[in-house]
Amino acid sequence: MKRDRLNHIGISLAGSLMLLAGCQQASESGNTTAPTPSATPTATGVRALPETEQLKLAFRAAYGQDDAAQVREGDSDVITVKPGRLVWIGETAALLSPGANASDCHACSGALAIAYLKPRGDGFAVTGKWPTLVSGSGWGAEPEWRLTDEFTDNPAIYVESGWSGQGYSCGGASITELKPDAPVQSERIWLSSSNEGAVDETSGKTFGGEPLSKLDGKIVDIVKGKSFAVQVSGTATFVERYEYRGGKFVPLQKESRLSC
Repeated sequence: MKRDRLNHIGISLAGSLMLLAGCQQASESGNTTAPTPSATPTATGVRALPETEQLKLAFRAAYGQDDAAQVREGDSDVITVKPGRLVWIGETAALLSPGANASDCHACSGALAIAYLKPRGDGFAVTGKWPTLVSGSGWGAEPEWRLTDEFTDNPAIYVESGWSGQGYSCGGASITELKPDAPVQSERIWLSSSNEGAVDETSGKTFGGEPLSKLDGKIVDIVKGKSFAVQVSGTATFVERYEYRGGKFVPLQKESRLSC
C-alpha cells in the first residue's frame, strides 16, 4: 500500500510539471516581440537640402533671380520682392516673398508675394503665382505679416493694415490660408474705426455733424476652422462675428460698423 501511494504521488507530480511546462510555452508564444516598425523615410532630392538652400532654389525658380526680383501689380505698380520664407504644405512648397512698392504714394502698397512649387529633382517647378494677393497698408511699404495656425487647419498668413485720410481712419486684418492647391483669402476683418481727427474741438462734432466715434476691436473666441468674434470697445461696445463657410471666413453681419 505504501509503495502504491508513493507511485501515485510521483505520477501526480510528473503531471503537474508537464502542465506547468505547457503553460510556460503558451505564455512565451503569446508574448512574441512585435516587429520593429520601419524608420521614417529619409528625405531625398530638394527636401534633403538645408532650409536656406531650399529657399534660394525656390526663389530662383519662381523669379529667375537669387536676391531680389520685380513683379507688377496691375499696369503700373512695380514691387521688388526678396526671399522671405518657404513653407511646406504636404508635398507643396509655398514661397513667401515680401516686397516694397517702387512708388511710395499714400495709396500705393507693398505686398507679400506667394508662389507655389513642387519638388523636381534637386530643384523646384512653379505651379502657381499670386504676386499681390496679400497687400500692405500704403506708402509703398511691404506688409507686416506673420504665419499662424490659430484660425485654420493649414498655415495662414495674418496681416493687419489700415487707411487714414481727412481725419478719418480704419483698420482691419486679412487671413490668407495656404491650402494645398492655392492660397485662399478670407473676407476683410474690420478691427478699428475713428473720426477723431475730423471732430471740431468747439462743437465736439465733425463738419458733417457726427459725434466722436472711436472704436477698437480685438479678435476673441477663436474656434479653429469654424468661427471667431471681434469684441469692440470705445465710444460703443458690441460684438461682430465671422464663420468659416465655403473655405474661408465670412462676416455674419451685413456691414461692419468698423468699416471705412
